[in-house]
Amino acid sequence: MEEARPSGAATEQIEAAVSLVKSGNHEAYTSIIHRFEKPMYIYCYHLLKNREEAQDAVQEIFIKAYQDIHRYEPTVSFSAWLYKLAYHHSLNLLKKQHRRLKIVSYFKQQEEATEPIPEPESPLTELLTYLTSEERHILLLKAVEEYNFEEIGQIMDCKAATVRKKYQRLRQKLMEQANKQRKAGGLFAQSNE
Repeated sequence: MEEARPSGAATEQIEAAVSLVKSGNHEAYTSIIHRFEKPMYIYCYHLLKNREEAQDAVQEIFIKAYQDIHRYEPTVSFSAWLYKLAYHHSLNLLKKQHRRLKIVSYFKQQEEATEPIPEPESPLTELLTYLTSEERHILLLKAVEEYNFEEIGQIMDCKAATVRKKYQRLRQKLMEQANKQRKAGGLFAQSNE
């Protein structure tokens, strides 16, 4: 499995590729895409919960990053800068989805159509439904991408202490929900035997 975050040597290679792109070597951007394409897709997929939307989002993020690469300053890692773009892009997509869902929901209520709610894919997926969009972002950046609280704060435009507190709260929320599942004889009761 590919590392979530680049190592020291990989970071130097990425920074060198960024410098080449900034100086006009557009082909150097290919190495950046190859390095971040898979982790970026996984990140977007977990947030958007749709493969096609995640693929589209990744393409749009790489286009935006290419167009704005001159704005990148090495005060943060390129990886953190790219994830910041992905974070804001995903938030915008989720807002659009929310507006569309409100409209669809309104029309469904008008038709009074009652369709059964599909079963969740896994216990983990079910637990993640209890998190807000922001909480899922924090969890993915911390647990999957392995960013520290300072870097997550930079990505999300907030203080590291705020991110740390939100992370503690979301962990508590997940543990409480898992305990409820276990006590109710839900999916987690089976997996802990």
